[in-house]
Amino acid sequence: MNAASIPVTVVAGFLGAGKTTLLRNLLERCEGRRLAVIVNDFGELNIDAGMIAEQTEAVYSLENGCICCSVQDDLLAQLERLANMHPPLEQVVIECSGVSDPQRIVQTLGYPKLRRRLHLDAVLTVVDAARREPLEGEYARLERMQAAAADLLLLNKCDLLDADERASQRERFARGARVLETIQAQIPDELLLGEPSRKLRPHGQEGIDHGDLFDSWSWQGDSTFDGARLKHWLEALPRGLLRLKGLIRLAGQGEAVWLQYVGGRYQLRPATAAEAAQDSRLVFIAEKDAGLRADLEAGLHRCIS
Repeated sequence: MNAASIPVTVVAGFLGAGKTTLLRNLLERCEGRRLAVIVNDFGELNIDAGMIAEQTEAVYSLENGCICCSVQDDLLAQLERLANMHPPLEQVVIECSGVSDPQRIVQTLGYPKLRRRLHLDAVLTVVDAARREPLEGEYARLERMQAAAADLLLLNKCDLLDADERASQRERFARGARVLETIQAQIPDELLLGEPSRKLRPHGQEGIDHGDLFDSWSWQGDSTFDGARLKHWLEALPRGLLRLKGLIRLAGQGEAVWLQYVGGRYQLRPATAAEAAQDSRLVFIAEKDAGLRADLEAGLHRCIS
């Protein structure tokens, strides 16, 4: 029996955008989950790794170089070690340095030694929406590259902007990824972890009230899905759907597959024999809109064979 593939989330963003804050928020609420974090700082001292290590022992530091360039071999070796850990990990999160191009890290996951054991779950890029002085030259180009690689783009520090400024920043980045406004890099756990964990602690009082912004619901059943109709539906999903993940069965031989959708990109991955024994289920996370939810549910049911 093949081992289950481990999802990898890449967290990118320019210096000071809030990447480490995002991870610290997650780790404060993540208990009992086998999760490893790889942290890359460009300098000789990995300050970010030290901050995160206060909350979890499973932190691996790559320092004194950019994770997408001079320490890429170190990243590959570390990912190999994590992929072969026993008992296996449930998730790997990579925090890029502020000067990294996340697309290079995504390419690393395609190496033959890794692609059967690890798969890309999502690229989350954090942007400092309240930056006083706009980036220029190569720095501005790098920020655009980081944003272009994102499945979900977090427009952070929105509490420091008025409504017009927030709208302007959303328009600036609206060409590509789904854009979420955040305060102190607070997002629903499901957007980073992929599905709710019963062992997550609740959010604190700071930040945006996600119940006012997001709607989360689930589907469970023993139906099978028509593969062609399902793919057509996935390719036309509305921008308001932020995340979709779960285990379903395709019509015909009843093959069990993992379905993952984030930021306009979807994957269908065969389940292992042990995973296939689980009940079929899907978790949706979308913008709060009753009409959107009804449309998504209707579209899903049209895919049932």
